[in-house]
Amino acid sequence: MIDSRCGLHCTGCGYKDSHSCGGCIETNGRPFHGECPIATCCQNKGLTHCGECEIIPCEKLYAYSYLDPEHGDKPQGARVDVCRQWAAESGKHKWKNVLLTSGGFCDWSSPPNPRTSIVERFAAILGKPLNEAKVLFIPTAAYSPEKPEPPEYVEKCRKDLEIIGIVPNNITSHDIDGSMTIDEAMKYDCICVNGGDTQYLLRKIKETGFDSIIKKFVYADKVYVGISAGSKIATPNIGEPYDKDTAGLCLIHAYISFHCPEGTEVKSDLPLPHIALSGGQALAISWRGYEVIKG
Repeated sequence: MIDSRCGLHCTGCGYKDSHSCGGCIETNGRPFHGECPIATCCQNKGLTHCGECEIIPCEKLYAYSYLDPEHGDKPQGARVDVCRQWAAESGKHKWKNVLLTSGGFCDWSSPPNPRTSIVERFAAILGKPLNEAKVLFIPTAAYSPEKPEPPEYVEKCRKDLEIIGIVPNNITSHDIDGSMTIDEAMKYDCICVNGGDTQYLLRKIKETGFDSIIKKFVYADKVYVGISAGSKIATPNIGEPYDKDTAGLCLIHAYISFHCPEGTEVKSDLPLPHIALSGGQALAISWRGYEVIKG
């Protein structure tokens, strides 16, 4: 039952009786405490709830759902999960094509060997032969002025795609600079975001609005692939869990460590599950949740 704009269930809420609150839908966005900016935003956009929005979670909803350890959602991001479920159940934004890798598609021993399970999942979510797929390759994290990667690193990551069957002419490199539009991005089957400096990458996607492009791309059920830093930005936060300045895309409701040795102990002091991925592992993400894939 859809009983709010933001995904916070009114059923069972103490304020319903104690403050005679009719909820944000029945009161046209003005529950007991006054006008709600989330409800007003939804109504102004003609949306039933936030799950129908192309950029969920926006900064407003993120603040309500993730940032306050005392009054925010428990578990963190719960109302975002609810809204996504509502959207999927109604047939809107039923996305299922996010693949977060720790070390890409290949094990770069000599010679490089494709990680079969990860490549097979990638091919399955593409829904077309690998040699027909058009990939937008984002190497931005490697170009950080503070922590630049050597040129051969970017070339290796691009070569990673070629080894598994992506045709070189079908790979377009784009260093995030604000010039890419959503219409241009939608011409591709996959956005593949490379590793490097995670903080620099996150800063660039926010400054240029590329974070919104990624979300719209994902919610159109196109394929997003992250490699290391490109995977890290898909989490709720790349820094401390309640730091708004390091807020991520929230495509997965878990925190992830990458390049971990086998058997790494997961953290138990975080507001969401912690996943320790080795270089040969990946996560397949959808609106329903996530699945660990061993390469």
